[in-house]
Amino acid sequence: MDTDEGPNDCRSKTQNSAILQMKRPQQPGILTLTAGSIKEEGTERIEGNEAELILRHEQICAAMVSNTFQLLMKDPDYINHKSIMAAFILEREVNSKSGKFDKYEVVAIGTGNSCYQGWQEYNGLLVHDSHALVVARRSLLRYLYKQLNLHYSGLSQAKEKCIFCHSEKTQMLVLKPGIFLHLYLNALPEGCTQVNPPWAHATPFISLHVHAKGSLLSLSECPPCFLASRVYCLSALDKIMKWNVLGIQGALLSQIIDPIYIISIVTGPQEKQSLHHALSEKRKLSLDLSLFPSYYMHTPYILCGSSIFTNKTPVKHSNHSLNWCRGDSHVEIVDGAKGKTVDCSAAQFPISRLCKAAMLMCYWRLKNANGKSPGPISYSQSKSSSDQYQQVKTLFHTQFCAPGQGSWPHKLCVDKFEMLPKGFPDRDAGLFFQCDLHS
Repeated sequence: MDTDEGPNDCRSKTQNSAILQMKRPQQPGILTLTAGSIKEEGTERIEGNEAELILRHEQICAAMVSNTFQLLMKDPDYINHKSIMAAFILEREVNSKSGKFDKYEVVAIGTGNSCYQGWQEYNGLLVHDSHALVVARRSLLRYLYKQLNLHYSGLSQAKEKCIFCHSEKTQMLVLKPGIFLHLYLNALPEGCTQVNPPWAHATPFISLHVHAKGSLLSLSECPPCFLASRVYCLSALDKIMKWNVLGIQGALLSQIIDPIYIISIVTGPQEKQSLHHALSEKRKLSLDLSLFPSYYMHTPYILCGSSIFTNKTPVKHSNHSLNWCRGDSHVEIVDGAKGKTVDCSAAQFPISRLCKAAMLMCYWRLKNANGKSPGPISYSQSKSSSDQYQQVKTLFHTQFCAPGQGSWPHKLCVDKFEMLPKGFPDRDAGLFFQCDLHS
């Protein structure tokens, strides 16, 4: 996609004249836009004097996310989590006999505003960061793994439904033409409102912020002993900056797919200017990525949507985080302070499907499906195998950090674990995760 074009310029859009027909779909989170109408999947066209609402792209994203969350969240105690929600939406251009239309699909949702409060553990079984944007992104990774399983299933119908296709140029998988990824944020990412230091306008570097000790702090304020032993998480804004260069797919998936960039970020009505200013301040430095043709300095479009919920989360659920991706049978609830699922979650085990070990399992299963050896597999070594991704990441880290403000934090120890296929007494096969600090 040509990055000089905006979301409404680069595609044949009909949102400005589209009509959203307000009827509950059988499948949450899917809308189909035709020339002159938006039809919800699994419903008949509404006739008569039903209420109709004209929506633009950003309004559609907000409405889709709100509607999807409402349909998925059965527990009324968690409805207020819409105030701290992030979601990813896929937009597809579809050609049919009746003409062109756009299909919007909410594929990942995350809520939360907390992080793990304990000491570092080295088995990959805890969720360290339960802020909405990070939760939604990890849910998106699970969705991408599901799509890759469709691609490698060997079934023609599955490959047709899959969002990926093979690139002759890079010999990797890429998003099919006409598929675009959008991000919705109901609240401003942490770090946008931080006061810049006096030298901020005279340097192209950025000052990093981390969640630690229950607050958002400048990285330079955190003592090395704390960073070496306790869990801390980068601010959402710094993560967005990283994804604008490296893509949102992460190191493991970079061995299979080319970088995926967020085309547009839709925010609430009060956040657009602040987010735009924050991203502008933090992209002063240009990177030379000529040696890495799949990567570039991407700039997402910041669009002003509707704030779908403004009430604060109840105190009794302030540490809880919700996650879901398309294809999941239930919404998982995680206690962000403990890094594990809570009793009221539909999951049967306290280990979250978003932890590093679960991501390594998805990666292992994908390699196994492709005929790779299902032997012991190390999380840190698997990430290191993504050569170009790691080189670009190193370049980004070194050139985007301000002198005297600390280097980009590396969580080397918490990535040092491995997964081992293991037989159990009942002869069922299973997986065992153990610390791998010796490697």
